[in-house]
Amino acid sequence: MLLQIEVLKQHKKNSKLKQLFGSDFKGKVSVALYLTITICALFLPILSYVLLVITTLLWIILDRRIERFYNP
Repeated sequence: MLLQIEVLKQHKKNSKLKQLFGSDFKGKVSVALYLTITICALFLPILSYVLLVITTLLWIILDRRIERFYNP
């Protein structure tokens, strides 16, 4: 996510890359979930496993941003 932020900083506001990855909901939610998983692993390991499965399922669901971008 940090690499994506740095790459996007190098592009102009109206570049195709910024339009494509401007709003990265999955990425932001994943970072928050991974931080929560890390903390939960110390106190509630079962909950951390459940959250890890949820995060994995979030990424199994296809991201259609690229498809929508090229096929409006």
